[in-house]
Amino acid sequence: MQLPSVSTTEPGMQKAAQEFSDKATLFTGDLRAVNGQMAILISSWTGDASRGFNDAMDNWERSFQQVINELLKMLEVMGITTKGYQTAESDAADVAKSFAAALPPLPGF
Repeated sequence: MQLPSVSTTEPGMQKAAQEFSDKATLFTGDLRAVNGQMAILISSWTGDASRGFNDAMDNWERSFQQVINELLKMLEVMGITTKGYQTAESDAADVAKSFAAALPPLPGF
């Protein structure tokens, strides 16, 4: 599977943020599907093996939820970073305009 190309430019950051969002959505759906299947299984399976399997799946669910939470955290950080890039670019453009306006013209140009 080829991974999509991303970069640290604003469009690249937006594309990467979309990838994080898409995966978080996909993984959340997968987790719900597994939980639905587990509910069906547990309703008819009892005993020590059932409890052991259920405990193992609970651990897996917590770990998988942590992955989803980290994706969401990265998405939030990337959103803040993208806004920071936009602000920095705007500030740099304003400074450049002020600097250009303050410079006297060069003789002969």
